[in-house]
Amino acid sequence: MENFTLIILGLGIGFGFLIQTIVGFAASLIALPILLLTLNLQDSIAFLSIFHLIFSVFLISKNYKLIDKNIALEMLTGGIIGLIIGIYTLKYGNPAILKKLLGIFIVLYVGHSSLKKRKIKIFDKVGFIFTFLGGFFSGLYSTGGPLFATYIHNKLTKPSTIRATLIGTLAVVNVLRMPLLIGNDLISYNIFLQSIVILPFFLLSIYLGEKLYKKVNEVTFKRIFIILLFMSGIALIIK
Repeated sequence: MENFTLIILGLGIGFGFLIQTIVGFAASLIALPILLLTLNLQDSIAFLSIFHLIFSVFLISKNYKLIDKNIALEMLTGGIIGLIIGIYTLKYGNPAILKKLLGIFIVLYVGHSSLKKRKIKIFDKVGFIFTFLGGFFSGLYSTGGPLFATYIHNKLTKPSTIRATLIGTLAVVNVLRMPLLIGNDLISYNIFLQSIVILPFFLLSIYLGEKLYKKVNEVTFKRIFIILLFMSGIALIIK
């Protein structure tokens, strides 16, 4: 059973961070359903958070110059507050209705951006709400990436800048999330040991993701990005 558990964890982390390396988000979307086959929700979030932190350390230095600093700072204003509240909600509650509403919003946004091909102006007026919710769901389900991605996609157009800004924003969230999880006793010693065993799968996924990203052109990147947003919205609705 232990070997089976490690194989499942390795597959989840491997596939999840392969996709995240290419587009800048979606590791939790891919990995969480797989991890839940062997871990409970709290342990799955803790396990993912360890690798999100390592991912940020690896990728931030390579993408720092491409980050839109103004957008990143704008998102972190509410994101940090939301993150703190999300961590405490993970420990003491489970607001499934909010997660479904987030999924519905993301699906509607994808439909609008695909059909209308226009930016949504109201995002400029309610940016704090979006960034707060991004931080909240990052702390609660480690699924704030799709909401941050939606906001960035609406504000920016160049794929490399979208990817880098998303990586940079999530890097700050990932760094702050770890001490909050530890302080609330949400990361066990066993989870930490398992993460060390799975580390080779994770490193391989980053290596392959970097190779594949260099082969993806702008049109393909945007298609993959919007498809993953749609998938994340559907996943949040039905789970």
